[in-house]
Amino acid sequence: AIGSFVEEYNNRVDIVTLDEESGNFVADPKLSFSHPFPTTKLMFVPDKECNRPDLLATTGDYLRIWEVKEDGVELKSLLNNNKNSEFCAPLTSFDWNESDCRRLGTSSIDTTCTIW
Repeated sequence: AIGSFVEEYNNRVDIVTLDEESGNFVADPKLSFSHPFPTTKLMFVPDKECNRPDLLATTGDYLRIWEVKEDGVELKSLLNNNKNSEFCAPLTSFDWNESDCRRLGTSSIDTTCTIW
């Protein structure tokens, strides 16, 4: 997955695949979606056995969990740990817990770390 970096609200995320014949990355328009603000990180759920749904996490203003299907992408969760509803401290990074993929850890520009 790749995300645009436009310093405004409207950004995009594209799910790309490698065309092995041409060696080029190809984006599927059905798997392109709007994302508020630029993403600071994108990462698929680690799933070596391939028995879980294809989940993509993104950070920016909040942590978002998306489910990727052949016909589109659906937002499954929007997670915010901000106690002050007026402002949010941007999330700078995150990582999946490889032992328990139901858990993620995020870091914020205000030095807060959160385990979800």
